[in-house]
Amino acid sequence: MGQMAITLQKVFQDHFASFTRRYRISADMARAAWCVKHCRTAELGGHVNSCPEGHYHSIAYNSCGHRSCPQCGWLDKEKWLQNTRRRLLPVPHHHLVFTVASELTVLWQHNRAAFSNLLFSVVKEALMELLSDPKYLGARPGVLAALHTWNQTLRPHVHLHCVVTAGGLDRRGNWLQPKKSCLLPRKVLMIKFRGKFLAALRAAVLRGNIDVPESFDFQDAMRRAAGKPWNVKIHAAYRHADGVATYLAGYLKSGPIKNARLLALSDGEVIFRYRLPSQAGGDGKRQGVTRLPIETFLGRWLQHVPPRRFQSVRGYGLYCANQHSRLSEAREALGVSGDAEGALPGDWQEWLESRGFSEACCCPTCGRRLVSHHTFKSGRGPPLEAFRFKISTVAA
Repeated sequence: MGQMAITLQKVFQDHFASFTRRYRISADMARAAWCVKHCRTAELGGHVNSCPEGHYHSIAYNSCGHRSCPQCGWLDKEKWLQNTRRRLLPVPHHHLVFTVASELTVLWQHNRAAFSNLLFSVVKEALMELLSDPKYLGARPGVLAALHTWNQTLRPHVHLHCVVTAGGLDRRGNWLQPKKSCLLPRKVLMIKFRGKFLAALRAAVLRGNIDVPESFDFQDAMRRAAGKPWNVKIHAAYRHADGVATYLAGYLKSGPIKNARLLALSDGEVIFRYRLPSQAGGDGKRQGVTRLPIETFLGRWLQHVPPRRFQSVRGYGLYCANQHSRLSEAREALGVSGDAEGALPGDWQEWLESRGFSEACCCPTCGRRLVSHHTFKSGRGPPLEAFRFKISTVAA
């Protein structure tokens, strides 16, 4: 079979039905697959975009809006990013990564929400306890944490990315700088994280909050995990947190793999690019090409669909989303005001125009901004009169 360019939607449209005949999936996975299959198709309905003078008409089908879909959600992501930029304090930020030992991956696969909630809770406790210690900071930092469960080849790799302020607010309302340029000693943080996570996991299993598969040797996995160093990274402080915030925004929408990484479908396999890890001689930029059987590819992708309503990005300390964050006090201590960003884009046209792509939402003949009209429901196309649309005709 020859190669052909593909999209994730095409893979699901052509092969998901046969996949479900062989494998059981959860309701969350089924919903994500349905959304990806029907995103921007007549199944979801849509509307017509037309030139006010009637020179140009185009049908715009609705996006599915699912956060795992690689071809929609860009406006929601942009709004989240701008809101996050408003919250971020104008101070250097550190990027930290907490990775769970691979021996415990099976427990995540069987308890995705409970296991992930545990990870968020433990990382928060470890950071807050150490940074409240005067030996390191003695103040309340701002923390944004984002869950990431896959590696570049879609294998399970459960870890948490954190953006942490290089400094914090003490009880008297003063802004304090960290005692060390590295924020925290990596080994101390690793030991604290590992110990807290294993203790919390054991307690959750005893309470019945985490299910252990019969074939899984829990005690042996815990022993092996406790006896090895865990991967905890503390990157040097970034002068501005904008770059890391943009990086985190990618976890809100588009899912484990973007269409740009998919190369072809050949002989029943999906071929795609992946970034080479450092162990394989990668420097974060070099890429390799791999191929997976279609069923393996679909199975790996589906296991990373987040549970419905699961919050994948969370704020703590000065960045927690409640009245106790003390974020306004921190701004006063730093002598800055909020709302540094402009108004949020209201629709796709405003977003394109703000990025310099105004021609994409304008008539190619006269240059006037397109008008959206004649919304139609699922499974139906627009009526013929939609393509005779003209502002002067409507006004008359």
